[in-house]
Amino acid sequence: MNRLKFLFFLFLLGKLSIAQIVVTEPQTQKLNVNFNNSIFFIEDKSGKLTFNEVINSNDFTPVKKNVPNFGITNSAYWLKMEIKNLSHRETYRLQISQPALDEIDFYQKNKAGVFEESKSGERLPFDSRDFFDPNYIYKIRLDTMNLTEIYLRVRSRDNLQIPIKIDTQENTFQNNKIKDYIFGIFAGIMIVMLLYNTFLYVTVRDKTYLYYIIYLATVILVQCGIQGYTFQYLWPNSPFLAQWSVFIFSPMVGVASAYFMRVFLNTFQFTPKFDKGYKYFTIAYTVTFVFAIFGLFSVSYTLITACAASLSLYMMINAFLIYKKGYKPARFFLVAWSLFLTGVTIYSMTNVGFLPINNFTFYTMPFGAAAEVILLSLALADRINVLKREKEASQVEALLISQQNQKLITEQNILLEQKVHERTLELEETNEELNVTLTYLKDTQTQLVNAEKMASLGQLTAGIAHEINNPINFVSANLKPLKTDISEVFEVVDKYESITPETELVEKLKEIDLFKKKIDLVYLRGEIGTLLMGIEDGARRTAEIVSGLKNFSRLDESDIKEANINEGIESTLVLLRSTIQSNIQVITNLTKLPAIECFPGKLNQVFMNVISNALYAMSKTKSEEKNKLIITTFEKEDHVHVVFEDTGTGMTKEVQEKVFEPFFTTKDVGEGTGLGMSIVFKIVESHNAKMEIDSELGKGTKITLILNKKISQDDRILKT
Repeated sequence: MNRLKFLFFLFLLGKLSIAQIVVTEPQTQKLNVNFNNSIFFIEDKSGKLTFNEVINSNDFTPVKKNVPNFGITNSAYWLKMEIKNLSHRETYRLQISQPALDEIDFYQKNKAGVFEESKSGERLPFDSRDFFDPNYIYKIRLDTMNLTEIYLRVRSRDNLQIPIKIDTQENTFQNNKIKDYIFGIFAGIMIVMLLYNTFLYVTVRDKTYLYYIIYLATVILVQCGIQGYTFQYLWPNSPFLAQWSVFIFSPMVGVASAYFMRVFLNTFQFTPKFDKGYKYFTIAYTVTFVFAIFGLFSVSYTLITACAASLSLYMMINAFLIYKKGYKPARFFLVAWSLFLTGVTIYSMTNVGFLPINNFTFYTMPFGAAAEVILLSLALADRINVLKREKEASQVEALLISQQNQKLITEQNILLEQKVHERTLELEETNEELNVTLTYLKDTQTQLVNAEKMASLGQLTAGIAHEINNPINFVSANLKPLKTDISEVFEVVDKYESITPETELVEKLKEIDLFKKKIDLVYLRGEIGTLLMGIEDGARRTAEIVSGLKNFSRLDESDIKEANINEGIESTLVLLRSTIQSNIQVITNLTKLPAIECFPGKLNQVFMNVISNALYAMSKTKSEEKNKLIITTFEKEDHVHVVFEDTGTGMTKEVQEKVFEPFFTTKDVGEGTGLGMSIVFKIVESHNAKMEIDSELGKGTKITLILNKKISQDDRILKT
């Protein structure tokens, strides 16, 4: 009976077309699926063919390999499969074990004979798939003894390889679970190594570990991305990252490996000619990313592959040359990198179809990477011992150098002590000379200040003498005529007193009247009044000058007092009245001010010097118009402003910069000491005030003095 069944089975096989995929009953738990080169394809270069156009097309070409592999291409491909089910089971699973597909559309007829469509791929979020698996799994229904058509449309920016497998649901999920376990072992090893080396970096603070940590992280991302786990677990809702991961993380892992190799192998020391290669690879990987940005994905992927191959060769040559020079870590690097390259090579051969895709070829690259990571971690651990030995040797050498330095320092200290002693004696002698010089300079400074004061006093005395002389002349000039007039009045009085009862009254009165007419008594009365008014005016003006002199004379007061600025300005103008020429007009705009804390006598000296300089500058002008000196005071917030504005000769910028320097003067020889404005600056500085000068040559000068109403407690203590 069994023999008859077998013969019947052979008969059916003979009747089947060679272009059909045959599913037969399994002899073991593994399902028998014979593809027999029965997958057909159409290349859609534009990517715009519709499903109706495809199913009615006669342009299908058979795939000559068991695993369809179309390489790096921008085209979309339509696959057609006709499946004959000779088994008793109707429900199966079709799996495409290639997570890195951008677009994959699945078409199958339902029981009503209508094709149902299922869209998937990295262009859509991960939860759009029917099964929670990084591979693409589809539920297919194969009618027993009937022919079933299945169409696939696939497109990818990466290498377009489509490994197709048909199996039962149990076998499919069991095989995928085994793959997950295997990759979980790889991921566990990689994460443990990442954490281990992170701990070492935190402990040792060696930058080699930092570069290695970055390299490890990028390798984990790339390997997980190839297997589809990053899209499944890390960014399931980001199709952008899923499609771009190969163009982002592949250049990153290349650059990270180049920089790690440079630091780990000390290429800058052992192979300086090759050391700059990492820069060129960095530029090359950057170019690949730029191509991807501009949509040239096939060019970018090709360049990434070329860069990876070139970088691997570059790193192997570097490691070999450094190993030949006796650097021990290069041996670890050669073995580790060889294992990794072996895995990469085997995986690449499956991409181009030279090797079949199975568990061995599929997982060679991740486990090659794991072996590389373990070996390099051991090498880095050994590096700690190397560093420890180098540190101990350097410490011994440093101790010897320290002892030698200590001996030198002791000898130098003895020498330095002698030099310091000699230098101290020289400094003491120099200090004594400087003290003598300082005392001399202080005496000279005092003499110069006194000279300036004497000069001011001389000017002040001349003005006072002139001012007092005028009212005294009023008094002295009126005294003589007043004396004469009073004597004549006394004569009239005497004549009246000479009248007695015995004298003839009428004759005496006539005589007195004649005498009155002779001396003009009426005129005499008016003249006496006029003379007395003149004497009174002279006395008043003299009292005014004395009062101003008394107010101004507080030059040497050392106590801070409250004073009215306007009174100081007015008293200064009284004393300088004699120096004001006829072609100069002094205008005062003195607003009502509160009393401020100051040194009144010193401020009067400031007003004296500033007004004197203004009068001198205006006396040197050749203008026919009348010169003006405008003095304005006003209160603004916590300050009192005093403005002196004249129409004198003015100053240049250079003169303004030097105006407060001692012994600098613009006056003619013999007319100034050059200390006036220097003393003014010191007085203003002692009040913690400001003085602003605005002047232009030929247009006059404006000086603004800004005084504080109150002197702070710190300034009060300092000035006292």
